Order: sequence, then C-alpha cells, then structure tokens
Amino acid sequence: MGRVSRRGAAGLLVGLLSLTAALSGCGNESADGPVTLRFVWWGNEDRAKVTRAAVDAFQQRNPDIKVETEYSGYDAYFQKLSTQVAGGAGPDLLQLDRATVGEYAGRKVLADLGEYTGKDLGLDKIPANLLEGGKVDGKQYAVAAGATTQMLIFDPTHFEAAGVRVPTAPGEKWTWAQFAEAMTQVGAAGQVSGTTDFGWAVDWFEVWLHQRGKALYTPDGKLGFTAEELAGYWEMIGAMRSDKGVSPAEVTTKMDGSVQNSGIVTRQAASEIGYDSAVTGYFGAFGPNLELAPLPSDVAESGMAAMPPVSFAVSQRSKHKAAAVKLLDFLVNDPEAGKLLGASRGVPPNEEIRAQVCSSAEGGSKAVCDYEAAQQDKIGPAFGAWPTGSSAIKRDFQRTYDDVIFNRVSVADAAERVVQDAEQSLGS
Repeated sequence: MGRVSRRGAAGLLVGLLSLTAALSGCGNESADGPVTLRFVWWGNEDRAKVTRAAVDAFQQRNPDIKVETEYSGYDAYFQKLSTQVAGGAGPDLLQLDRATVGEYAGRKVLADLGEYTGKDLGLDKIPANLLEGGKVDGKQYAVAAGATTQMLIFDPTHFEAAGVRVPTAPGEKWTWAQFAEAMTQVGAAGQVSGTTDFGWAVDWFEVWLHQRGKALYTPDGKLGFTAEELAGYWEMIGAMRSDKGVSPAEVTTKMDGSVQNSGIVTRQAASEIGYDSAVTGYFGAFGPNLELAPLPSDVAESGMAAMPPVSFAVSQRSKHKAAAVKLLDFLVNDPEAGKLLGASRGVPPNEEIRAQVCSSAEGGSKAVCDYEAAQQDKIGPAFGAWPTGSSAIKRDFQRTYDDVIFNRVSVADAAERVVQDAEQSLGS
C-alpha cells in the first residue's frame, strides 16, 4: 500500500519542490576516488533489516563506495525529503511511489537514467510494464524496486470460526456481494470487524474502477471518474460498516498504510486489502498464520495488476550519479541482493532473480510467491503512472473519507468535493 496513508506529506511537496527547479542542474559528477552515498527509503523494520543487509553486501564488493542509509514512515519520509531536496541536501538514491515519481520528475529533481541504461544499468530482465511506471514523457527516471499486486490478507481462524470459506485456490473468485456477506458474517461472529475499512485509500477505488472499465486518470492526465461513481463505491462500503463488516470510524481514521497501524495487525479486523509487497511486514508483525486471497470482482476483469510497489531513482543534483546508479543496479539485478531482499518490496523486478528467489523462498516471501503464482491469470498489466497533482488527490481523498465515516458530510457531498479538488490539483 503503499503503501497508501499519505496525510501531510503531499502538502509540502508541490511548494517545496518548486524551489528546486532553478537548481536542478547544479549537480556535477565528482572526481574518481572514495565516495559517500545517501540512500533513503520508507518502510517497516522488516524492510530496513534486509535493505541494510543488501547495502552491506554492495559495500563489501565496492570498498570505495560508502553508503549511509535512512528510513522512516511514509509521511515523515516525504516531509523530510521535500525539505532536504528544496535546501539542496537531498539524498543520492531515493525511493518513490506512483504518486511522487511524476511530481519529482516533473520538477527536474530526478536524473534521466537513459544515459546509464545498458552499460551501467541493466533493464533488459525487468518487464516493460514495470519499467513504464518509472517513465515520464518517455524518459526513464525511476526503476521498479519490485513487483506487487493487490490482495486480501486474512487471519483464517476468524473465518473458520464464522463458517466462512475464502476463495484462495487458483481460478476461484468471489463477487462484491459475496465479499460483503462474508465480512459481515465474520464481524457478527467475533470481537473484530470482518475487514479493515478500505474506503480511505484511493488505490482500492482505482481497482474498483478498473473492474468497470474506468480509471482514476485518463491517458492525458485528466480525472477519469465521476462523483456519482465514487459515491456508489463509498455507499457500498458504508452498508458493510453498519453491519460490522468493515472497521468502525475510530479504527479506520488511524489507517496510514503502515503495518504497525494495520487493522489486522492490531487485532481489530480479521482481514485487510493491501499490496502483497507488505506481506513480509505483516508476517513479521502479526505472525505466519495469515493467508492471501484475490480481491472480489463482479466481472471477468479482476482489477488486480502487476504494479511497481515502489521505485528507486537517482537525484539530478547528486555529485555521485554513477555510484548511485551502480547501487541501484545492484539492488535490482544482483542475485545476492535478490536473495537478501526477498519480497520486502514485492517479488524482485528482475525476472531471473525472481525465479531464483521464489524457488527457495520461505515465510512471507514464499506466501507472496505462491499467491502471485496462483493468481497469475488474474493479474493484468500495470495501470500506468499517476500524473502531477496525484499526491494531493491521494491526501484529499483520505481526508474527505474521514469526514464521511464520522458523519460530518454526506457521501454525495463528499464525492463532489473530491472531484472538484482533484480537478483543481490536476490543473495546477
């Protein structure tokens, strides 16, 4: 998700990044010799542990390159990153998501990786649909750090106690009506809600739209949905909330896409919609007795897609671009790095590395590999990059949903507000 979440960070992004436009070309490659890189990302402790191990392996092979690492939660990450970039003190290698690749590339913060592709950066083993997520105006500004798809993660004990069977076998599916019935049945049987309320994250609305032949954004960067469509989606979830099928407002408002605040991890929900790139984090925080299932759909189109969960990019102002590209290449293409990273950012983006990792995977990584293999026929191509302005839309979507679940505004009025604010964000 994500992760998905995203309050506060996007608010700083546009204003602070605009300060960097005039400075974006100031970085020059340093002379040969020992260099120090800064590599930053967001995520949980599980991701941090394996990423540091991969960085250590890189430094052992490249003793002239020292790598300083930093990580934090999503919102804190982008607040700090935006300030550092605007002040000319940004990192050399950074992690981005769909809502920020376009923002940073559009404001000339990211280096064009095209000049490094082939000789210094191998992209030939990474599927084209994953690489598309890092392209802006035809140029490769970021590279997928993994591949992920959407899923429902659930604690089977609650579903067994309620007499509910979840469709997990290859080829099985369920409709939204069946999903709602299952979640309300689980909620009625125990002390937890059937699933964490998923109305707060625009990501899951995007899936619902694709199942109906629509999209969040049109190919030319305009809004792709109507207020009526959003209202219908939120009303469906609202009906589940009244029957304890989804979490109550006081639980939902704490959702930020992080594992530690997850409704299932805090034992307040029996299941949760998410990206399978978070599964290793779920296993680490909750335990191994979790299972994965596909999302519901009323049509043949599952709405699930092969997505880059996060991407790596090199700062345009870095004085050590070649060294940063070398680290990026190692993280996505080296077998040792693939083994160490596992499925901490989804399955490896390099298809050869992915096959090696999945053949010997254990725990959460094995759960991800098995799930993607089982759902292979349902997973479609990536939805495409989000346009500039989408990070603000993601933030406003969640803020407005808070008003809905606390009954501060009607669903219809809230949906109208989202559409009006989104059109302004895309036009800015």
